[in-house]
Amino acid sequence: MKKLKAVLASVYIVLILLLLLFMLRKCHNEHEPEPPEVDSVVVNPPIQDSTVVQPPVDTTEVDTTAVREAEQTGQSGNLKVTLRWDFAADIDLHVMQPNGKEIYYKYHKDNSTGGKLDVDNRSGGTGAAENIFWANPPQGQYLVSLVYFKANKSRTIPQTGTCTVIVLQEGKEPKTYKVEMSIPKEKKTVTTVVVE
Repeated sequence: MKKLKAVLASVYIVLILLLLLFMLRKCHNEHEPEPPEVDSVVVNPPIQDSTVVQPPVDTTEVDTTAVREAEQTGQSGNLKVTLRWDFAADIDLHVMQPNGKEIYYKYHKDNSTGGKLDVDNRSGGTGAAENIFWANPPQGQYLVSLVYFKANKSRTIPQTGTCTVIVLQEGKEPKTYKVEMSIPKEKKTVTTVVVE
C-alpha cells in the first residue's frame, strides 16, 4: 500500500509540473504578437518588381532580324507579342489583358479574349522564345512584362543577358524592346500596347 501511495504521489507531482509548464507556455505565447492572417499560401518567393519601362526602339531602327524571327515563332493574329533571348535562364512572358486576366505559363489561354501562350521555353539558350497572340484582341490596354523565373544549371552559357520583346500589331509598324534580365525572381514592365 505504501508503494501505491508513493507511485500516486509521484504521478500527482508530474501532472502538476506538466500543468505548470503548459500554463507558463500559454502565458509566454500570449505576449508574442500573432502572425498576420494569410489569405492564400505563397508557393514561390515574391517577385522583385523593377517596373522599368523601356522606350521602344525607333521604327527606323527596329531590330529587323528579331521581327523576322518573331514572325516565324508560334501562331499569329491581329496582336502578337514574342519574347526572344539567348542565355541559359527561364524567362517568362506575361501580358495583362484589358479584362484583368494575365496570360502567362500558369494561365496560358483565355477563351473570353482568344489570347493564348503557344510557345513556352523553360530552359533558355540559343534561340529561346515565348509567344502570346490574339486572333482578334478586344479593345483596351495590354501590359507586357517579363519575369526571370530561374537560371538554368548550364555552366557553358551565360545566365544573364538581353531579352528582345517584339510587338506585331495589325495596321501598325513592328516595335522591338531590349530588356536586360539578370536576377532570378526579377520582374520588369516592358510596354503597354493599346488596341483601338
